[in-house]
Amino acid sequence: MPCSVIHSRIKGRKCNINKVGGGRPPDLPSDVEANLAKCLAARSEMGYPCDKEELKNLVQDYVVAGNLQTRFQNGRPGDDWYYGFMCRNPSLSLKKPEHLQKSRKSARDPYVVYNFFDALEEVYQQFGINSCCGGLIFNADESGFCSDPSRLKAIGLKGKALSRVSGGSGRESTTVLACVSAAGDILPPLIVFKGAAVQPRWISDGAYPDTMYAATSNG
Repeated sequence: MPCSVIHSRIKGRKCNINKVGGGRPPDLPSDVEANLAKCLAARSEMGYPCDKEELKNLVQDYVVAGNLQTRFQNGRPGDDWYYGFMCRNPSLSLKKPEHLQKSRKSARDPYVVYNFFDALEEVYQQFGINSCCGGLIFNADESGFCSDPSRLKAIGLKGKALSRVSGGSGRESTTVLACVSAAGDILPPLIVFKGAAVQPRWISDGAYPDTMYAATSNG
């Protein structure tokens, strides 16, 4: 323990035991910031995360509505408070969100998932499907691969523009349709390119055996 702490206690100086590190204490109480961090985490789980400016707007509305006395100009915090808040809450981070449709987000709800498997179990019982019939149960799904270079991060020199050379406009998508059985049997995939017809240079001899190829106007 530093000697200055003992001297302050002996002389009766007021010490903030909740204060960590040097500098001025935060404008918002610790319990308010903790609740704010929980709200931000809940919003991210719901699929509606806040960016930097939206967070400042929320804090401003809270300060103005509660008539709180802060050093914020017009009740709106600045960048210094934002960076301090993020340091005090290491569980939060600023990242690029992934685009997700609302229907896909709703489909991941546990209530929807459990109901699906309950209905699937009824179908199995109705048609006499058991664990030995895995070779008769197949699941197919498609995956899109975008060649947009702006969606990928790369390493370059500081202060200079960075570009990625591509053969086309760089925004085409290629679709792959995969189908696998519950027993682990894999069917040959179907690869759909963007174009009028399948080009010979798109086909590889090292591809999965019996892979099928097709072409559409949008891939």
